[in-house]
Amino acid sequence: MHLVTQSTDAQQLNLVVGKSTVVNMPVAIKRASLADPQIADAMVLSPKQIYVTGKGYGTTNLTLWGPDGKVLAILDLDVGVDLVRLKQQLAELLPDETNIRLRGTHDHVTVFGTVSSESRLSQILAVAEAYAPKKVLNFLKIYPEPPGGKGHPDVQTVTVEVIKGTSVNAVKF
Repeated sequence: MHLVTQSTDAQQLNLVVGKSTVVNMPVAIKRASLADPQIADAMVLSPKQIYVTGKGYGTTNLTLWGPDGKVLAILDLDVGVDLVRLKQQLAELLPDETNIRLRGTHDHVTVFGTVSSESRLSQILAVAEAYAPKKVLNFLKIYPEPPGGKGHPDVQTVTVEVIKGTSVNAVKF
C-alpha cells in the first residue's frame, strides 16, 4: 500500500508489470485519469482508495481529482522489471557474489559490479535474461582478472609507445 499526500507536485510510484498496489488518499477521490492506459490500469476501490496495476513497460501518469473538482494528486507511474525478485533470486543462487548491483529502466536491466569468475558472470546474465529477454546491459567485471584478461596495461608497452611517439616527434624537428 502507498499513502499519497495531497499535492499537485508529481509523486513517483514504481510498479512492476503484472503487479498491483493499493494507493490510499487522505481525502475522497471523485475522478481518476491515466495518460496511457497501455502502461497502467487504475480502478477506484473506495472513496479514498485506488488500485493501480502495471500493464506494460514505460512511464505514464495518473491524475486524481477531489469532490471539489480540484486536482488532489498527480502520480508519475514507472512500470518496469521486478528487480526485487531478481535480486532475491541472484542472492539465493549465488550467495557469495555480494558485489552485484542492478538497475532497471522500463524493460531493460543493467547489471554492474564485480564477480569472481567467468562462469558466475554467465550465470548472472542467464538469470537476468529471464527477467529482461535480450535487454540486459552487462557492466560486470571479473575480479581478480583472469590470466590474459583486460587487466592493467603492461607498463613496458605503454612506455615503449610513449617513447616511440616522442622520438618520432623529436626526429621531425
